Amino acid sequence: MKFTFDKLSEKVRKALKEIGFEKPTPVQEVAIPLAVEGRDLLIQARTGTGKTGAFGIPVVERIKGEEMALILVPTRELALQIRDHMKDIARYTSLKIWVFYGGTSVGKDLRLLEYRNPDIVVGTPGRVKDLINRSALKTDNIRYLILDEVDVMLDMGFREDIEWILRKIPANRQTFLVSATVPREIEEIASRFIKKEYIHVNAESEEMKPRINEIVLKIRSERHKYSELEKILRENKDRKIIVFVRMRKDAKQLAFQMKNKGFNVSALHGDMPQRRREEVMKLFREGSIKVLIATDVASRGLDVEGVSLIINFHLPEDPKIYTHRIGRTGRLGKEGIAISLVSPSDKKNLWRIEKYRKSCVS
Repeated sequence: MKFTFDKLSEKVRKALKEIGFEKPTPVQEVAIPLAVEGRDLLIQARTGTGKTGAFGIPVVERIKGEEMALILVPTRELALQIRDHMKDIARYTSLKIWVFYGGTSVGKDLRLLEYRNPDIVVGTPGRVKDLINRSALKTDNIRYLILDEVDVMLDMGFREDIEWILRKIPANRQTFLVSATVPREIEEIASRFIKKEYIHVNAESEEMKPRINEIVLKIRSERHKYSELEKILRENKDRKIIVFVRMRKDAKQLAFQMKNKGFNVSALHGDMPQRRREEVMKLFREGSIKVLIATDVASRGLDVEGVSLIINFHLPEDPKIYTHRIGRTGRLGKEGIAISLVSPSDKKNLWRIEKYRKSCVS
């Protein structure tokens, strides 16, 4: 018999109905019943398949008393996104869900934690490690541990911080590792830090797979990319678009130029104050901003509904980043387009990407 949301508590069912969760996605259908039973899981799923619900729903369903849950994520933007999803699921409970990440005042976090711990913490590894190290974030009652976007956290160099945190958390816990890919490094972490036998869930169905039309446009030179981008934006003025660039200064410069051409654009990069980054993402989600010109801060795990076109103004050197970038479109089986503007100087990066993607298919 297939799992349905009817088997959950009334409070969770009511919340899911209000936020439009009518039936489980394939990964939720497999993962939630196992998680509710208390099993440790390695969930292999990309962003946009309902993976947050796959771990978030059972955590809200099971957590009780003085128990705590800790959710580690790679970026500030994803931390805020997961916090909001968890609040939606827990809206008819009394659970306190707090978020901690770098780039904000650690003093404010310390004051917040002075008198009590929340029920659910969402945070980036560096800030969570700092708060534990200062004895501000107590780990004794953590009974649920989720590492979301594990492959991305490892790519970003967080392995040492993650392992440090794992050693501070009681072994008597339920653990979820969530990752789009499962390289050997993740299997090693699972075997070392999950004490019980874990189940590898990879429940991606054909209808959930992204349908992305990848287009390579060969451009005569770097300077000709600007006119080509302008042409594409004019032809797709009703779409929600992310344009990826290499560096922060590129995002600033390109956003300035496209604004002067009359486009509704905003930059998103690591130099921006956190409050401004949050404001830009809110406006983009709402559709008040149509075009986001971003560094790879927007390529890792962000789930923005309705992005139908990705443009690689610059190709990344790392092929895996290309995969993360184009994964911002074609969500939940919907169609998306990814256009790469390739000048002669991009040919080596294009070759790397093509080689990597062929190896993933074979």
